[in-house]
Amino acid sequence: MRFVRELAEPWGLLLAATSAGAAWAVQLPVLAALGVGVTVLAARAGVAAATRPKPLPEPEERPLPDVEPGSPEADWLRRAEAAADGFRSISASLDTGPLADRVADMEPVVRETVDTLRRLAARTSATGKALARVDLGAVSAEKARLRKDLKTADDDIRGDLIQSLEAVQAQEDVHARLSSAQRKLLAQLRSGALGLDGLVARAAELSAATGDSLLDTTTIGELSEQLEGIRRGVVETEEATRRSLG
Repeated sequence: MRFVRELAEPWGLLLAATSAGAAWAVQLPVLAALGVGVTVLAARAGVAAATRPKPLPEPEERPLPDVEPGSPEADWLRRAEAAADGFRSISASLDTGPLADRVADMEPVVRETVDTLRRLAARTSATGKALARVDLGAVSAEKARLRKDLKTADDDIRGDLIQSLEAVQAQEDVHARLSSAQRKLLAQLRSGALGLDGLVARAAELSAATGDSLLDTTTIGELSEQLEGIRRGVVETEEATRRSLG
């Protein structure tokens, strides 16, 4: 309890002892002097417990997106995260100068890019799970049977067969859209991870220069342009897949 903790505070005990000593000094009985000290201690603890601000709650950790372990998207995401760690390490090792300033400015963009790649990896896993629910072989076989039946169907069942064929075709279309989206997502994950790898390699190369005097502003600016290209690519892919898949 907060009140009990306040009773044990050193300043509270000192104040109580001082009050008791003052009471004894004016010739109050010993028990009465002790009572004064206890009263002061309790009063001080009560006020402190009531007025001390409550500690702020620890911020909740945001759950990570659900990325299928061992999947290609998980591997590419892990590589992108490793590249971001490498970039952060290079930034921390640079001496003060134009390159250090530019790399420090780029760190938030690198983190943002990895966050987007993390969402893309999660969407890739979700797309893969959705694809697994559509048995394309069975759908294609059913479509072939329906088309064959339609050739010899009587008029009274033709409408039902057409509806069934449309339903099967809808499943085939969904599978095609999901497959296309999955390929696009994986391609962007690979491109983003390898792009960040290249960015780290370039930053490491520039950091190995003997001095900032060897680096002109155009050379340093190429780093930002390279990162912006990576960021724009992953953002555009996220927006495109969101529109196509919902």
